[in-house]
Amino acid sequence: MVTRRQRPCLDCGTLTRNPSRCDVHQAAWQARQNQQRGSATQRGYGSAWRRTAAAAVSAHRAEYGDWCPGWGVLPHHATDLTGDHKVAKVNGGSDEPANVQVLCRACNSRKHANR
Repeated sequence: MVTRRQRPCLDCGTLTRNPSRCDVHQAAWQARQNQQRGSATQRGYGSAWRRTAAAAVSAHRAEYGDWCPGWGVLPHHATDLTGDHKVAKVNGGSDEPANVQVLCRACNSRKHANR
């Protein structure tokens, strides 16, 4: 069994097993982050994008099944497939089907973290 070392909360100093904040301050910090970021619709990911992404995932599953083509890793089995912009909206990408690729959540996160 691996036990995590306790660390002081960045806000109050209370020892916690969380990476940076105690549960109370982590919840408050996350609420502030969410408010600053805005909702998915406010960021341009409304119902039109959700329909386009769902259609891309359905077409991908019909042809390949539950396989992620991989991003930075080899293709692999994955049941948590998502639609992803090839060119991010923030970089001028569109919601057109030609700009949508299908990745699993882990590969989508890896791609986002490496931009």
